[in-house]
Amino acid sequence: MTRLRTPSWANKLFYLLVLTDLGFILLHFLVFIYSSRQWSPTSDVHFYSVERDRGMPEFFQYTKEFWCVLILGFIALRKRVLTYLSWMFLFLYLLLDDSLSIHENLGLYVGNQLGFTTLFGLRSADYGEILVSGVIGLCLLAGIGFAYRMGDQVFRKSSKVLIKSLLALVVFGIVTDTIHIVTPDQFNKMIGLLEDGGEMLVMSAMTAFIFMLPEQVQQHNLNLTSVATLPPRVVELESQDRSVKR
Repeated sequence: MTRLRTPSWANKLFYLLVLTDLGFILLHFLVFIYSSRQWSPTSDVHFYSVERDRGMPEFFQYTKEFWCVLILGFIALRKRVLTYLSWMFLFLYLLLDDSLSIHENLGLYVGNQLGFTTLFGLRSADYGEILVSGVIGLCLLAGIGFAYRMGDQVFRKSSKVLIKSLLALVVFGIVTDTIHIVTPDQFNKMIGLLEDGGEMLVMSAMTAFIFMLPEQVQQHNLNLTSVATLPPRVVELESQDRSVKR
């Protein structure tokens, strides 16, 4: 059975990305202190806040998502493993949604069209956003599910890891965001930091994992090629040997 081995450089990349995220979170605290004391009201220090749309931390998040799209597209087209296109489309949507506010804009439109009423502190647009995110998410996951059935061992194992990470991203991006909306003002900043900071950390873990996938796919293909060139008797003996070891 194929195992996904984590090379040392992937661990270093993970630590680098996470430390950068933590640096932005620390900078967020400094921005909060700076703005609360109102030392310079004309200075746009909120550009460095993790909650700021199109701020510096969010541009770093765009960069990670863009890297994931490129790498998954490279695996699909260059390595000819088309199942990775399903994950590429998911990360492409995450990139476009973060940068263009797709689910917010569509959610506002859908909420107005369907006439959702305010309930439990959630507005019509909030229900629209949840509906839009759910429908698009299910469509993307259906594609991944189909690819999973067609995929090889490396794709299936990597998909299991990415699905778990995606669930964590949903918790921070949708569940925590919903809690953020109904939270009293005195806790609003804390929940907002948990939401955006959590998304950044999860995306860093996913990015580091995806960076090592081309190497895993190449090694798996080499193993298949080497087995294909062996005489049938040798392949049979090796298969029996692996069964005994298990």
